[in-house]
Amino acid sequence: MTVLAHEVAAVPSEAATVTSAGQETAITSATAAVAGDVEAALALADHHPAGEASARLRERLREQVRTLAVPAERYADLLPESREKDIAASTVRFARKVTQGCGSDPAIALRLLAKSVAHLARYTDLLRHASTASGAGLPGGAGAGSPSPARPRQVTAAPHRHR
Repeated sequence: MTVLAHEVAAVPSEAATVTSAGQETAITSATAAVAGDVEAALALADHHPAGEASARLRERLREQVRTLAVPAERYADLLPESREKDIAASTVRFARKVTQGCGSDPAIALRLLAKSVAHLARYTDLLRHASTASGAGLPGGAGAGSPSPARPRQVTAAPHRHR
């Protein structure tokens, strides 16, 4: 997947935040910040999906979806028209829908919320990577002059890995 640097040059380089227990924490990697909750949700879905801890975790995952959906949607909007753009936009829409309810099976809810958070965190990290790569101080970035409109510099993201 390719994101053109001039398309993300206007995106501010901001740290994603994940709200937990009433406080906001700046993080350097959204994926790393939510990894523990994602792993816990997948484990609880298999072993004890209906307990109090699972209910609290589902609510925390819903909050993380709401928080991460904004930068993930921005990332999807900045992609050139392609299948990747359609998938990213669809993933954001689906994640928002999942927060409104996943039926009555708590195990399915945990799995869907966990996977949604993982995907949105990845898109958030890709947005930050693309905006950082186009910023000052990088060869060919804003610090070394703008890319020419005739031949924009490209930032290539790593392919998505499924679990």
